Amino acid sequence: MKNFKMYLPLVSGGLLPLDFDSDKQLINELISDDFGAPPKCLVIECTTKDNKTVTISIPYSDNNEVVVNIE
Repeated sequence: MKNFKMYLPLVSGGLLPLDFDSDKQLINELISDDFGAPPKCLVIECTTKDNKTVTISIPYSDNNEVVVNIE
Protein backbone atom coordinates (compact mmCIF):
# COMPACT_ATOMS: atom_id res chain seq x y z
CA MET A 1 0.00 0.00 0.00
CA LYS A 2 1.79 3.02 -1.30
CA ASN A 3 0.07 5.80 0.62
CA PHE A 4 -1.22 4.12 3.76
CA LYS A 5 0.36 3.17 7.09
CA MET A 6 -1.35 1.55 10.02
CA TYR A 7 0.22 1.21 13.44
CA LEU A 8 -0.54 1.04 17.16
CA PRO A 9 1.08 3.72 19.34
CA LEU A 10 2.12 2.04 22.60
CA VAL A 11 1.95 3.58 26.08
CA SER A 12 5.69 2.92 26.34
CA GLY A 13 6.25 5.45 23.53
CA GLY A 14 6.98 2.85 20.88
CA LEU A 15 5.01 1.92 17.78
CA LEU A 16 3.76 -1.48 16.72
CA PRO A 17 3.54 -1.39 12.91
CA LEU A 18 0.74 -3.35 11.27
CA ASP A 19 2.38 -4.10 7.93
CA PHE A 20 0.53 -5.65 5.02
CA ASP A 21 1.93 -6.23 1.55
CA SER A 22 -1.28 -5.17 -0.18
CA ASP A 23 -4.74 -3.72 0.33
CA LYS A 24 -6.22 -7.15 -0.37
CA GLN A 25 -4.06 -8.74 2.35
CA LEU A 26 -5.29 -6.17 4.91
CA ILE A 27 -8.97 -6.75 4.07
CA ASN A 28 -8.55 -10.54 3.96
CA GLU A 29 -6.88 -10.42 7.38
CA LEU A 30 -9.80 -8.45 8.84
CA ILE A 31 -12.69 -10.45 7.35
CA SER A 32 -10.97 -13.48 5.78
CA ASP A 33 -11.09 -14.20 2.07
CA ASP A 34 -14.02 -16.58 2.44
CA PHE A 35 -16.86 -14.36 1.22
CA GLY A 36 -19.25 -14.44 -1.73
CA ALA A 37 -18.83 -11.47 -4.01
CA PRO A 38 -15.56 -9.70 -3.20
CA PRO A 39 -15.77 -6.26 -1.60
CA LYS A 40 -15.00 -3.11 -3.57
CA CYS A 41 -13.22 -1.55 -0.63
CA LEU A 42 -12.97 -1.21 3.14
CA VAL A 43 -14.39 2.09 4.42
CA ILE A 44 -13.39 3.66 7.73
CA GLU A 45 -15.58 6.63 8.63
CA CYS A 46 -15.61 8.97 11.61
CA THR A 47 -17.11 12.31 12.59
CA THR A 48 -14.94 15.03 14.08
CA LYS A 49 -15.90 17.25 17.01
CA ASP A 50 -16.90 19.97 14.55
CA ASN A 51 -19.19 17.52 12.68
CA LYS A 52 -16.96 16.97 9.66
CA THR A 53 -17.07 13.45 8.24
CA VAL A 54 -13.73 11.82 7.50
CA THR A 55 -13.86 8.80 5.20
CA ILE A 56 -10.91 6.54 4.43
CA SER A 57 -11.51 4.16 1.55
CA ILE A 58 -9.05 1.27 1.15
CA PRO A 59 -9.62 -0.40 -2.23
CA TYR A 60 -9.69 -4.17 -2.60
CA SER A 61 -7.10 -3.84 -5.33
CA ASP A 62 -3.34 -3.87 -5.56
CA ASN A 63 -3.36 -1.12 -8.20
CA ASN A 64 -5.34 1.69 -6.57
CA GLU A 65 -4.42 4.07 -3.78
CA VAL A 66 -6.18 4.72 -0.49
CA VAL A 67 -8.52 7.73 -0.71
CA VAL A 68 -9.31 10.13 2.15
CA ASN A 69 -12.30 12.46 1.98
CA ILE A 70 -13.14 15.18 4.51
CA GLU A 71 -16.59 16.81 4.27
